[in-house]
Amino acid sequence: MHVVRFTEAPAYTAAGHHDMAMVRLQGREAGPSSDLWAGVSVIAPGGGTTLSASAPEKIYVVLDGTLSISNGEHEVAIGRWDSCRIAGGEERRLVNRTSSPVTVLLVMPLSGDERVPPQVG
Repeated sequence: MHVVRFTEAPAYTAAGHHDMAMVRLQGREAGPSSDLWAGVSVIAPGGGTTLSASAPEKIYVVLDGTLSISNGEHEVAIGRWDSCRIAGGEERRLVNRTSSPVTVLLVMPLSGDERVPPQVG
């Protein structure tokens, strides 16, 4: 078992992200994980990401607020407890078009060289 208290979750930054506070909940610098990592982002009004694609698939779950997600052709707004899967290689842009912060859970796989065998105890 590996516990990360939210108040102790390590902050991180990512290229192409602006007006966002991001912390890692599990995986990478937050601790061992064999296959994936999870993080939470708080996106300020007007904040978000550039339109870009990456190899791994991504799962976004809105925990609070409303998030606009675009694939460059279509945009959809999702709200609390709604989720969106972005396939590997699919472009995506996240934007907070509201006047309140949006809190989003992100789950995505680790790259092959980041994978760590599971630890027991």
